[in-house]
Amino acid sequence: MIKVENIHKYFGQQHVLKGIDFSVNKGEVVSILGPSGSGKSTLLRCLNFLEHPTSGIVEINGKRIDVESAGKTDVQSLRTSTGMVFQQYNLFKNLTVLQNVMIGLTSVKRVNPAEAKKVSTDILEKVGLQDRLHHYPAQLSGGQQQRVGIARALALNPEVLLFDEPTSSLDPELVDEVLTVIKDVAKEGNTMLIVTHELNFAREISDRIIFMENGMILEEGTAEQIFTNPSVERTKKFLSKVLKKQE
Repeated sequence: MIKVENIHKYFGQQHVLKGIDFSVNKGEVVSILGPSGSGKSTLLRCLNFLEHPTSGIVEINGKRIDVESAGKTDVQSLRTSTGMVFQQYNLFKNLTVLQNVMIGLTSVKRVNPAEAKKVSTDILEKVGLQDRLHHYPAQLSGGQQQRVGIARALALNPEVLLFDEPTSSLDPELVDEVLTVIKDVAKEGNTMLIVTHELNFAREISDRIIFMENGMILEEGTAEQIFTNPSVERTKKFLSKVLKKQE
């Protein structure tokens, strides 16, 4: 479903991703953990070319791209297979909740407005926002806005869902409502790659864990193996320190 081979990313002289290799199988939930500045979000953004990787191969749902020769058509084709949920919601402030979810269907997939409205309404009900269809983002809590962001991604029926620290901008009391929605999405068998600092959530939801530091993957394994018996000392220290803070 996802295959990444030898991905490098430079920002000027700064080498941010240093030869990343990993894969995600269909229906699998994989969480990427690591300290701030380790390259987690950059890696996620490179998968759908919100950041253009410097070199390497990205393959999603059979669409394989050598990033050095990738053209606009290649990138657009790959993006149609992914749905992205951002840290900062990225909602259109002048559109209602319903319109924010519909816009991808009508403008990207060319779905007729009546069908787009039905699909969007059904998905907003799924994330618990059926009573907020005609509200604007400014009228919503942060948790509600992020649930709109999740609904928008789901509406496009992507092959892969990418979550970039979906709770990092939320007040602590709003985190659980968003994590509950993500858990429900995972239960439906969606292929998901999640960058998160919520370690207990990652342990519960993930089939596998990838641990990154300094632009490299230091360790990967099942959630149980990584959390109970990590093989790399740096992973062990990171998990111990962060889990203690989250108790």
